[in-house]
Amino acid sequence: MELVDAHQVVTAARWADEIEVISPSRLRVATLDELQGVTPEMLDWWFAHMDKPGYVEFHPVDHEEFAWVRGKEPGSYVGATHLTHQRYGGTGPLMRAEISFVDPRELFDPTTLEEHGVGFALYAVFHLLDEEDRPEPAEAGRFVHIGVRRTYGTELRNCWWLNTDERSDIERMTTARFRHVHEEFAYLAGFLPGLYAASR
Repeated sequence: MELVDAHQVVTAARWADEIEVISPSRLRVATLDELQGVTPEMLDWWFAHMDKPGYVEFHPVDHEEFAWVRGKEPGSYVGATHLTHQRYGGTGPLMRAEISFVDPRELFDPTTLEEHGVGFALYAVFHLLDEEDRPEPAEAGRFVHIGVRRTYGTELRNCWWLNTDERSDIERMTTARFRHVHEEFAYLAGFLPGLYAASR
């Protein structure tokens, strides 16, 4: 599945952890997280109000640095960009990236989202950063988070389209990513309902 077929993240009858080799220079990594007690609205609020202390709490082992660098408006994240420093497992190589949030309507039909019970749709592009936190010109990839409303909370369907080259650490981009994503959303589900309630 390429990015042009991203609607399948929404319409697929079932979603699961998966690795797909699209081409010698392109990977797709999918994950599924079932967030008990977390609504899609909570997820949307979380990304709009994220700051460094919250980002570290999102994954207290792996996350090290966070800052909005441009485009941030109060109560919104679409059109904004933040940098992140993280280490999978807390001891691996430092990964520097810049994440820019794009209007999900550029990728998804709002009617399709509504028909499939999607209450949260996030679309982003990211670039790797050099040691001075300057973005590399070429995209490292794009990703989506799709929050489907369920009786228990939210079924979170995640999908990354990743560009690879001779420098790429495939294990870190796949297996280590699985572990990191499941851990961070487990951390988030543990504190987000209370944080969201306190903000009301």
